[in-house]
Amino acid sequence: MLHPKMTKSIALASVLTLTAGVAAGCGGASKEAVSADGSAKPSTAATESAKPAAPYKMSIMMPSFNPEPMSTDGEIFKKIQSVTNTELKLNWVPSATYSDKLSATVASGELPSVITVLNQKVPFIVNSVRSGMFWELGPYLKDYKNLSRMNPIALNAISIDGKVYGIYRERDLARDGITLRKDWLDNLGLQVPKTIDEFYNVLKAFTNNDPDKNGKNDTVGLVEQQTPAGWRDMLAWHGGPADWELKDGKMSPAHLSPAYLETMKFYKKLYDEKLINLDFAVVKDGRQVMNKGTAGAWVANLNDANGIEEQAKKVDPKAKVTIIGALEGPKGLRSIAGTGSYGIFMIPKTSVKTETELKAILNYFDKLSDKDMQNMLYNGIEGRQYTVENGEYKKTADPKLLVEYGMGDSSQLAVLRDQVTTFGPELVHQRDNVWRENAKIAIENPVNALISDTASEKGKELDKLIEDARTKFIMGALDENGWNKAVEQWKQNGGSKVIEEYTAEYNKSAKK
Repeated sequence: MLHPKMTKSIALASVLTLTAGVAAGCGGASKEAVSADGSAKPSTAATESAKPAAPYKMSIMMPSFNPEPMSTDGEIFKKIQSVTNTELKLNWVPSATYSDKLSATVASGELPSVITVLNQKVPFIVNSVRSGMFWELGPYLKDYKNLSRMNPIALNAISIDGKVYGIYRERDLARDGITLRKDWLDNLGLQVPKTIDEFYNVLKAFTNNDPDKNGKNDTVGLVEQQTPAGWRDMLAWHGGPADWELKDGKMSPAHLSPAYLETMKFYKKLYDEKLINLDFAVVKDGRQVMNKGTAGAWVANLNDANGIEEQAKKVDPKAKVTIIGALEGPKGLRSIAGTGSYGIFMIPKTSVKTETELKAILNYFDKLSDKDMQNMLYNGIEGRQYTVENGEYKKTADPKLLVEYGMGDSSQLAVLRDQVTTFGPELVHQRDNVWRENAKIAIENPVNALISDTASEKGKELDKLIEDARTKFIMGALDENGWNKAVEQWKQNGGSKVIEEYTAEYNKSAKK
């Protein structure tokens, strides 16, 4: 984990753009050679430096999510190579077998220039990093126009032992919020809620006041599912931490915080008053209830909003959805920060042996993060993969042109996406605006970058113990004493060991 002082340093570095090219041009001056007629002629060194550098040969191992990989004959691939001055080889591996293939490849020691790692906390990656197999990249990022802008929270989340060994593939930092039936609010003369109390009142009205005006008592305020999609958000709004927090010098899980109990009591109140679907414990996907037009609110990834509105319109053509980023609670407006990434690119020392080669690869990633390259990787090339008519994005139906960017697999190559032009209906633009605001108030999970062997071994089992007890509490099958016993069982079954290990890891990283 990057210590708070280190994340501040990275944030400062992201503001300062180092003009490496200017610095390189400020070396010692040399006199030009003069020809017999007195005119200056360039030196041999100057002539050679004027020649474009030969393309750097590099290879990347990537997961593919489509049956036909990205074409290496298409315009997109050609532009990638041209802009980055590389001769690129992409080793696509079907996503279903990628983890096994990656493990075997790392074990063999026969690695490409770059590997894509979807989870840097798995033991074989951590052990490889600690053995010195991969380049530490953190100290180099400040020297690149785009890479220097990388988010400190996201960099912290991918770090191992307090150091950055990868280039992350960016995703929005805080993507959750509330998808809400705006037409129901209008039907009942209600405003968009801004606080937890206002949200409760909206849920009550959505349940009891016939918001769809069909004369039936057939609606529910909030829909939830087996593992409540909005639990972490609701906890943050009630003042709780993002899964873990540093408290009294130790790492402490969220379920030991007073806010956790208060949030459970809030959910129990919704359950007792039937403001939430009573079958939530067996519902696998709460979005399906929203799609049927019988629920008014869904707390989860705001990516869901547009699809929910489209499906709800099939039931009621007047259906309209709006979205909210956060509700104000005892600690103000807060959102939950994710990792800010979905996988990282790591560079093995076994195949990239010199700093010169390393810098060529970092330059490749930096060039791919220019605005026009970001847009090409995500949207394709205008006039080939898509057209824009009256502001509306229309994807081509030509299979050959779609394969040029791998049916979207080209986005797997992208690093930053902060300058991608978003196309879509109003809800999509509203979502992007909310995500930007969420990022400003996001609270970080401090153990994202920490490693606990016990958590790796028993984490799922320990999580299930707490989740089951939480569900029973909400449904009234467990009282507060029963909940406290479940927490003690969590500690005895390995939870206390997890706390010790995370605390030790934090203290070790803080000293670096």
